[in-house]
Amino acid sequence: MSNIVNVAWMYPDILNLHGERGNAKAFELVSKKMGVKLNIDRIDDIDSNINYENYDILLFNAGELKHIEKVKERLENDIDKIKEYIKNNKIIFVTGTTGALFAHNIDRLDGSSFNGLNLLDMDVKERSMVLGDDLYYKFEKMEIMSSQIQMIDITLNKAKEFGKIIYGYGNNGKNEGARNKNLLFTNALGPVLVKNPWLTEYLINLALKNKGLKEINKKIDFDLELKSLESAKEFINKKIESEKNTKK
Repeated sequence: MSNIVNVAWMYPDILNLHGERGNAKAFELVSKKMGVKLNIDRIDDIDSNINYENYDILLFNAGELKHIEKVKERLENDIDKIKEYIKNNKIIFVTGTTGALFAHNIDRLDGSSFNGLNLLDMDVKERSMVLGDDLYYKFEKMEIMSSQIQMIDITLNKAKEFGKIIYGYGNNGKNEGARNKNLLFTNALGPVLVKNPWLTEYLINLALKNKGLKEINKKIDFDLELKSLESAKEFINKKIESEKNTKK
């Protein structure tokens, strides 16, 4: 069994908002600290044939909603392969508005609508106003700190949430992200894998585990990012307290 983790960076020229290319760089840097060999292939051409069996992680960064239908039309040709990929517990990591790609129904502001790949049981509605704020939540035993630039509202149907919100809006002010096995969607930007390298470490270890390989448990120096987390938590706790006082 190969000890290499292979990542497909999906359509980086189309799904390219908010500096999310940093997520690909985070995979490279954290894997190096872990002592794991990791390869990243850019899938630039939307018409490229994708050998899904060659990849352990598919990375879908945030993109504009107007491009999502085009990507969906391409990937629905591979829907059986993608379902098999998910069934085999391989990882798909999705950020921002690109979550709509995997949803059921997407309603646009102009009154039009289209279906996503329907791999996450949730519905999406385009917002008339963009919402921007901090987003702070818990996933597993990790604290995830990020920013959010929300252009859609998301209603989970039977899909499981990805994280428990501590502060911020998430999908609709009630829950954050969604998951289907190891298809993981978060609204968190930042880029989230740069700001939260423990999440990057988790994903790499999950990929190793899926390949039947030993997880890497050595202590990694994330001191700078942890200090940033504590500083952001202090700032957000002040905002939470201020909002409570305003409501009194």
